[in-house]
Amino acid sequence: MDKGKEKEFIIDLNDEDFDYQYDSIVKTDSDEEAILVSDKIFNDLTVEDIWKMEFSSVEEAEEFYNLFAKVTGFSVRKDDVKRDKNQNIVSRRWVCSKEGYRHRVCLENENRKQEPKAVTRVGCEATFRIGFNKQMNKWVVKEFMADHNHPLVEQKNVQFLQSHRVIKNADKTQLNAMRGVGIGTSQIMDYMVQQSGGYNNVGFTKKDLYNHVDADSRVHLRDGDAEGALAYLCGKSEMDPSFYYKYNVDISIKRIFPDSYHRLCAWHIQRNAFTNVHVKDFTNHFSKCMFMEGTVEEFECAWNDMLEMFNLHGHKWVTDIYAKRSRWAEAYLRGHFFAGMKSTQRCESMNAYLNRFLKTRLKLFEFVKHFDRTLSRIRHNEAKAEFETHHSSAVLTTKLYALEKYAGTVFTRQSFLKFRDEMKNAELFFSVSTENHGGYRVHTLTKFRSPDKIWKLVFHVPT
Repeated sequence: MDKGKEKEFIIDLNDEDFDYQYDSIVKTDSDEEAILVSDKIFNDLTVEDIWKMEFSSVEEAEEFYNLFAKVTGFSVRKDDVKRDKNQNIVSRRWVCSKEGYRHRVCLENENRKQEPKAVTRVGCEATFRIGFNKQMNKWVVKEFMADHNHPLVEQKNVQFLQSHRVIKNADKTQLNAMRGVGIGTSQIMDYMVQQSGGYNNVGFTKKDLYNHVDADSRVHLRDGDAEGALAYLCGKSEMDPSFYYKYNVDISIKRIFPDSYHRLCAWHIQRNAFTNVHVKDFTNHFSKCMFMEGTVEEFECAWNDMLEMFNLHGHKWVTDIYAKRSRWAEAYLRGHFFAGMKSTQRCESMNAYLNRFLKTRLKLFEFVKHFDRTLSRIRHNEAKAEFETHHSSAVLTTKLYALEKYAGTVFTRQSFLKFRDEMKNAELFFSVSTENHGGYRVHTLTKFRSPDKIWKLVFHVPT
């Protein structure tokens, strides 16, 4: 056992001044030594020794009896308690966890939906009770039954007894810190087992850990999941003056971004085409229509040719997707800026990154905390990229030297490499003519090896 991991005690029976008071029980420096010494001492204790013991508090008596039970091989639970007219405890009783019997109604219920828990109570009469002696100002033993009517547990299995399974405050702190960075409860249990030197030393089971996590979540969410999330955001704003949050319910994207233009994911449309139209080569022709670099009229001609080729007039899916062509066909989407995105791939890339921090079935409060942690990681990575950009220079490889050099100073390295790819594509275009039309210019371009295709670039001249 790790040093300081668990508090054990020695009863010095060889001390001539030993008066059977709990004060005579002293801590050892080593837990491993303590359990061995405690085992020896408690095995030597007689019933008369225990009857003579005195305690300064109820907690001391409970600690003693639970340690006695641990060394002996049984579990204890609180039973009867008596109070005076001022509600002060005057008597406390503990019993073996196998005391009493399960109620017959629980055993005879034929309409149960789940398998009943195993029976553990067998009517054991082992007990320990203390009472307060006003003259002595001490708690003294009033009742002690040492005999059990069931086999006692071997020391290697004591770790499974309920009263000897305790998650200490230090373990709770470590648990909360590890959960705060997204480590799962099962993994935390494995870590703590490794840290303590084995399951028999950790002091609790995986179920105890899950129960604690569940209880802790209920405390944080006692006012509701949404309220907990808002409280977290409120706390963030109090710590960081630059942090701002606002919330609303059922907000429409179209209402918030009225001028935005939405396009459908090209990858999903292609997959749906393959799934819904079981005609050979249809998907290839459909993709050519979707990505063709032409006018709306050219798209319509290509589309009608495809319908004739595969005899798809009246096909439900084809008709439905054609009705949405303004949201997926390149011919209709030209002139709208999408930052090079044709599918949700980049969005899903972000989702994949978020999935490293987020899990299904997270409560809203937990989601907000983990999402905040995710953003912190992203901001840290961006700060690192900014640092590398400002303190190193990219190797220039294009003929547009001045533009490439400038781009290397304003873009992070990864963004610069993507921008440079676009620059290399731009080198393939040639200006055929330029026309001035008042406040704007129209540049007519053609592409290397594609002289029959032209592009018109409209440049607004600022006034």
